[in-house]
Amino acid sequence: MNIVFIHGHRATAHSFNYLSRSLRGHAHIFLEYDSAKGFYANHHDMLQRLERVDDIFFVAHSLGGIHALHLTDKLQSRILGAVTISTPYGGSEAAAVLSYMMPFNRVLQDIHPRAAPIVKSERFALPGVWTNIVSVIGHSPLMLAANDGVVTLASMRKRDDIRLIEVASNHYEVLMHEATVAAIQSSIREIEHGRFQRVGS
Repeated sequence: MNIVFIHGHRATAHSFNYLSRSLRGHAHIFLEYDSAKGFYANHHDMLQRLERVDDIFFVAHSLGGIHALHLTDKLQSRILGAVTISTPYGGSEAAAVLSYMMPFNRVLQDIHPRAAPIVKSERFALPGVWTNIVSVIGHSPLMLAANDGVVTLASMRKRDDIRLIEVASNHYEVLMHEATVAAIQSSIREIEHGRFQRVGS
């Protein structure tokens, strides 16, 4: 199994230092990207990096989870599953507002609820074991709805075909939470033992 880590916006692979140390026994691949290049340019670069990689299990944070979804759509037969963490499957309402004030900001254009990367991803089927960790603590004054400081809980819970696990943490500290490690380890064991059931099946 190859664990492929995809960080969130404005982060780097170093954000996975704690998780990667806790997930030994499998190959680790860290995909880096720059949100300023635009979602689809980054998507192309990631596909090239995974061109000869099989048995992929994604661990992805925030916007990285949307990238994992798009990669899965292209690499279906090679994907075992994923644990995404604080991923805004429904996009960001705050980005929709801020994009009017900063129309040239690429990431804001890519992550609002009606942006192509978000809308297209809603149609993608998910193979294997797929979980989103919902970080439930935090608050940003830019959002009226309950949020983890960056993403609303409603956006993290958007899809009904993904297993949801709530973790009492904010958007960033969730990457250093023992419950996050436990959820990833549990998903990996399910895959290794061939015992998993799709949500809703």
